Amino acid sequence: MNIKKDCSHRISKMHGNKYYFILISLFCCATNISAQETNEKDVPAKPAVYIPINIKTYEQAPQKFPLHICSMYPLGIHGQQSKNHIYNFSFSLLVGIVRGINGLQISGLYSQAPDGFNGLQIAGTGGNSAGRLKGVQIGGVTNYTVKMRGLQTAGFANAAADNAMGVQISGVVNGAGNIKGVQIAGVGSAAQNMDGIQIGGLSNLAQNMTGLQISGIYNRIDTLKGVSISIASFADTIAKGFSLSLANIVKQGYYIEWEISFADYANVALSYRMGTPKFYTVYTTGARFIGDNYWISGVGFGNRTPAGSRFNFQPELVFSLLFPTNFKNVQNVNETRLKLGIAFRISEIISISLAPSVYMKYENKQKTTGMGANLGLKIIKK
Repeated sequence: MNIKKDCSHRISKMHGNKYYFILISLFCCATNISAQETNEKDVPAKPAVYIPINIKTYEQAPQKFPLHICSMYPLGIHGQQSKNHIYNFSFSLLVGIVRGINGLQISGLYSQAPDGFNGLQIAGTGGNSAGRLKGVQIGGVTNYTVKMRGLQTAGFANAAADNAMGVQISGVVNGAGNIKGVQIAGVGSAAQNMDGIQIGGLSNLAQNMTGLQISGIYNRIDTLKGVSISIASFADTIAKGFSLSLANIVKQGYYIEWEISFADYANVALSYRMGTPKFYTVYTTGARFIGDNYWISGVGFGNRTPAGSRFNFQPELVFSLLFPTNFKNVQNVNETRLKLGIAFRISEIISISLAPSVYMKYENKQKTTGMGANLGLKIIKK
């Protein structure tokens, strides 16, 4: 069987998941993994995401032995035959390669157990279990397994090519085919199907996301059923839930609205809304020239719910900063305002709105509260 040809065919079929393979490619380069011929009847069930590794299977049944000690494979108990043994305990000063582990495997640099692993695997650079992991993998650099049930923690990267249930924690990246559990990474995590929590310092990628996704900069999802929180979020479809992002882009059902308004807090203001009608991000900028003269700039979130054939209920929560129009004697002045808007649709794209509001304003460490309203003309882009 030509694994390289089979792997290329699988990768070409995984449309929309190219970022995942970029992630795994980094992992493979780090661990210097290459493909070799294997015996098809001994290979585990083909995973959803196939990653070739440098592990060879054998015709004969594995032998069991309680203890394995070596300096560096094959210089140890059973020599090269350690690859055909399943041990309860294995200690290798540098590199340890065995058939399987039911217990504990410790290696100064690298551990490998092709048939699977039950227990704890610790290695200075990384652990590799081509079959399935039930337990814990701790690698200074990388960890890899096909199936995982337990915990993977590594300084650089974790990868579970097929199904995973448990937790992946890494300093840089995590990758998984189908995972139920938690992914936490310093840079980012990627999964084909994610059911749980995904946390990345910079970004997260998921084809199908069910649960909570949090990143410092960017989230990318094909289908979201849950909550995505980031500075920027891009989703093909939000089937259920919402995206809490400053830049909230949704391919299916995307909602864009422009509004020019006149209000108690701004004589004239321009607002822009983006996201979905269920949950969108709103940006506002304006000025007040009667009474106190200042510029206002704000950001918030809102919802647009139909209330009959021509009316929409549109509540919003907006946080704003206020600056003097001459930008002199700038002080810390901010305002939080809850708007309860009603929009009347004149045509398919034009509406007029009236939004009573309550606000809380901080100026010179003094808090004031009050009520207001704004009248606006809205244009919806479809």
